[in-house]
Amino acid sequence: MMISDSINNSEKARQNEFSTGSDDQPVIAQFAAKDPTEFVTSAQLIYPYVDGIDLNCGCPQSWAMAKGYGCGMLRQPELIRQVVQQVRQTLPVEFSVSVKMRLLGGDESLQRTIDLARQLEHAGVTFLTLHGRTPAQKHSKDTLDIPAMSEVRKSLQIPLIVNGNVESYRDACDMHEQTGAAGVMAARGLLDNPALFNSSYPESRTTPLSCVQQWLDIAAAAGDNLLFQCFHHHLTFMWSAQMKRDLRVQFNSLGTKQQVVNFLKEHYNLQYEDDPTPANYTDCTYTHFTPPKHARHIAAESDEQAWSSQSDGKFFTEFRAHQLTGTGGDDLELGGLFGNEE
Repeated sequence: MMISDSINNSEKARQNEFSTGSDDQPVIAQFAAKDPTEFVTSAQLIYPYVDGIDLNCGCPQSWAMAKGYGCGMLRQPELIRQVVQQVRQTLPVEFSVSVKMRLLGGDESLQRTIDLARQLEHAGVTFLTLHGRTPAQKHSKDTLDIPAMSEVRKSLQIPLIVNGNVESYRDACDMHEQTGAAGVMAARGLLDNPALFNSSYPESRTTPLSCVQQWLDIAAAAGDNLLFQCFHHHLTFMWSAQMKRDLRVQFNSLGTKQQVVNFLKEHYNLQYEDDPTPANYTDCTYTHFTPPKHARHIAAESDEQAWSSQSDGKFFTEFRAHQLTGTGGDDLELGGLFGNEE
């Protein structure tokens, strides 16, 4: 998930958070936005490099909801419909437009969820992704409502992707069978274990060391196309929980690719290829479209607090702050990321 506000206003945030190549297809970019203009601007910026764009209305993180992002959008179903309609009016019909949402909370939760899903279907979404919990339930494992996801699927003519509690290949297969959905999405589980959909590890919930090595190979081939923030961020998710505390502290303090490479070689005998065949990355430039200034950025400029085009963007800025101070874990979905104390 990328934040539209960051992507629309910071070139550095774009380079930190998005890169792609000719063999990386199909690819869908997901954004958190809270008004039609923000989302459409992101869609126009990213359009040449992706096959679709997705609006996140399912993120339950406290900071996101407080600012009206993610699940905060579910408080305004009509606004979600307007966002979809506006991007549909702006971009070609063959371009995929989708929404990720959760079950709506409160009375008549299922019927209200079905009503919203049908409204979005009529507004022109290509497909929907549904997380089987309400915003208030966040990630509590025993609250996933598989029957409700199945009922929503039956109510739609468009494909429904289901999400929640998918931490292994076996989990994904079971959810697909139980819901009859068109597909299964993994989020947190896939960050923790990028090999999740590899049927060679059907029960595994932790990243194989060979997968970490493959990430190093990808990074070597990517060169300058993969910035440190993204490189280190994914390693933190996939491997930190398997480190002892002193190594985690050391790893989180690293600030360059070379430091990470040296660390992994010293402690895990992982090798970084010095002269790899370069990967075929797309040169993502954004000169084809100039984002209009949002009203709040115009107001910020009048207070001499203009958006910096060199900002890392909200996620990486706060993720880094958490690593250095050990605070803000819940807001950044990092609870449990660093494993149990040993």
